[in-house]
Amino acid sequence: MTRSKEEIMPELVLGANECRVWWADPRNRSEDELAEALDGHERARAERYLNEDDRRRFLTACWLLRTKAAAQLGTEPEDVPVDRSCPDCGKPHGKPRIRTRGMESLYVSVSHSADRIAVALTSVAPVGVDVELIPDVPIDELAGSALSPGERAVLRWMPPHLQHAAFTRMWVCKEAALKATGHGLRIPPDQVHVSHPDTPPALLAWPIEVPPSTVGLQPLDAGPDYRAVVALLSPEPATVTQKYADRFLTPAFERQAA
Repeated sequence: MTRSKEEIMPELVLGANECRVWWADPRNRSEDELAEALDGHERARAERYLNEDDRRRFLTACWLLRTKAAAQLGTEPEDVPVDRSCPDCGKPHGKPRIRTRGMESLYVSVSHSADRIAVALTSVAPVGVDVELIPDVPIDELAGSALSPGERAVLRWMPPHLQHAAFTRMWVCKEAALKATGHGLRIPPDQVHVSHPDTPPALLAWPIEVPPSTVGLQPLDAGPDYRAVVALLSPEPATVTQKYADRFLTPAFERQAA
């Protein structure tokens, strides 16, 4: 069944220059409720997850993507044409794309970490979103593979109690930008250079032909224990809004959603 856009609540329709990021908690719905919105490939993939937390994150991410994209397309969630084809092998585990009439008219990106699920939607330009729980384990090995020498030096100069959050901030900047292009971690993250974690997020250099100046990064509020960034492949600034499928996520979320 197809619905006209006039039937959709006005606040759900994207603005012309808007990038909207939706948040959800994977613990808040039954697996049966989440699976109702999925297609057969997604349900089969969900069944292969042996860990319940991982399965719930996958189900919630698919549910959130489909329900919010359906509102933009005027269709039902299970009818949203999600293409997850991997550019390397063709299997359905690549970056999700929404294709209508053979074209990518709605750009989307999905990320999840612990109790946060993020879905970004926009008609402006290709988009990437990343959210990460700040780790509570040693990060030396992670920093050695993910950060450039200059970024590692920045981290070493910071007080130890700030290093985990700073590392996470730099990481989400890198991954969001790489998700926007579709390269993902096929590009070594230590070759992607981003701004100091105490300054506004920015892409400084990377081994891709896309000029860094045309990649816009904006921070997101995922709660005090997380860091999150959204990236748009557009030289023009977009209006980034955040919406909440679960109002109780954190006090910070509730203040913004009120």
